[in-house]
Amino acid sequence: MKQTVEIIQPKPKYKDIFTNQVIRKKRVAAYARVSTDETDQLNSYQAQIEEFTRRINTNLEWEFAGMFCDEGITGTNMLKRPGFMKMIDAAKGGHIDLILTKSISRFSRNTVDILTTIKELRSVGVEIFFEKENITSVDPKIDFVLTIMSSMAQEESRSISENTKWGIQKRFQQGKLIMCTRNFLGYDMNELGDLIINKEQAETVKYIFKCYINGMSTSKLTNHLKEMQIKNGRGVVNWFPDTVKEILINEKYVGDLLLQKTVTVDYLSHESKINDGYATKYYIKNAHEAIIEREVYDIVQTMMHARHLIVSVDSKERFKHLAQKPMKGLVYCGQCKRMFNSKMHNSGTTFKKSMLKCHTSRNNPMACDNHSIHEPLLERATLHVVETMTKTKDMQDSILFYMEQTLKKNNSHEQLQSLKLDRVDLGNKLKAHVNNRIHSSLSDSDYKKEYQRLEIEYNSITKHIEALTQDITKEHLMRRRFYALKSFIDTNYQDTSIIKSFFGIVLMMGQNHVRYVIDDTFITIDELHEQMDNLKALPILMKGTYYDLNTRENIYYEVVIYERN
Repeated sequence: MKQTVEIIQPKPKYKDIFTNQVIRKKRVAAYARVSTDETDQLNSYQAQIEEFTRRINTNLEWEFAGMFCDEGITGTNMLKRPGFMKMIDAAKGGHIDLILTKSISRFSRNTVDILTTIKELRSVGVEIFFEKENITSVDPKIDFVLTIMSSMAQEESRSISENTKWGIQKRFQQGKLIMCTRNFLGYDMNELGDLIINKEQAETVKYIFKCYINGMSTSKLTNHLKEMQIKNGRGVVNWFPDTVKEILINEKYVGDLLLQKTVTVDYLSHESKINDGYATKYYIKNAHEAIIEREVYDIVQTMMHARHLIVSVDSKERFKHLAQKPMKGLVYCGQCKRMFNSKMHNSGTTFKKSMLKCHTSRNNPMACDNHSIHEPLLERATLHVVETMTKTKDMQDSILFYMEQTLKKNNSHEQLQSLKLDRVDLGNKLKAHVNNRIHSSLSDSDYKKEYQRLEIEYNSITKHIEALTQDITKEHLMRRRFYALKSFIDTNYQDTSIIKSFFGIVLMMGQNHVRYVIDDTFITIDELHEQMDNLKALPILMKGTYYDLNTRENIYYEVVIYERN
């Protein structure tokens, strides 16, 4: 039997080529995009929309399937274009057969994006037509052509990005600020682009700095600003701890400018990162009128740095620093050296009492028999002791004057920052010295000498930084005592924040027997805890008895001063 071959033509989807009859109208959509909000581009954008809409609606073989647009959005990342993503979803959902677009660069400037999108749409039977290049996505040669042409569009975007960066850096080098002050608390911008003080908002900035210096943490300050109904830069009463922190560390309030804090590291994703070594920064001092005095600003930076050093390490000082109650984290057992923890007695009844109890005694009474103490009672007794020690005007003036003069001499923040920069510079020199060894003309002996010199200098700066870091912690503890004492006197001896600032550690020696340790070295409670045996042997500076009218109990106290020889 003779073999026969029958040719079966594909069934037309939209139009019969023999009868010229339309079987089903092709659902056609269009995509338009401009990357900036400039007038010329907006006019082009509007013209694209009108032209595509008119052409689709006047074609009898087409059915209008939608107009998808992105205005003022870059073409390097399709995920950032909502109009584009809606069009892709509609195509995948079977609502579009053909997409019209002006050119490859309007569709996408990312080679990977455009090839991936064409592949996805081709798999669901959707065609894309690029008018300027006069090519369609169903053409077998499209992948090769698009790879070349979209790469050219991508390279154009890279070139534009580099030119823009260059222009911005030139402005930074000239000390010109690029920012929006619409929501920036304390400053407005005039027609010349200079920062000018907003007097009403400047008072809020000054108040925030004052509260922080007086001992308020950023979280407490946040709640305080809300309670006082103080408005932020956007004109609403809405504050967060991070917002307050950003205000406290912002150099603009002292009249300086740090330019290029962030940098775009990838021109395709447009991801912005903190400029931690990616590009040059520019610091301009006295660039505009300051709201905060430089001395006050430097004090705040020192305090914030010291607090970070304290809370970043799991320690007894961290627990004491973060604990909300006045006595929590401060009281230790004079017998077993463990901390006194808060415990609620008779919880859920009208007789409930907050007690401080030795951790060992609470868990193993046989190992320590020290007695618990009523927490509010100990607070009142402690305030009485501080008041007794500072109640005369001469004594107050003497203590405050001594601390104020000491703090004026010691402000280590700027010195620490300078040393850290020097260390980074030396670290880079060490790396460069090693990397350039092959091309260096130095002899082995000279190479080793130079390396040792740089290494010794690097280690010396590192030790200086460590010592200065300890000094900053001590400065912070002294500063906290200074402002807490002022607040204690101003509130008629009622402000309980004085307790943790005035005393380094409190020892419970026995039943209602308390030893208060004033630390004149301003070390952390961890270091004082290690010296507990010595603290118990210190000579007594003052002793007495406090009688509490509320509980009718006596507290026997003694005060000692710890001074390192």
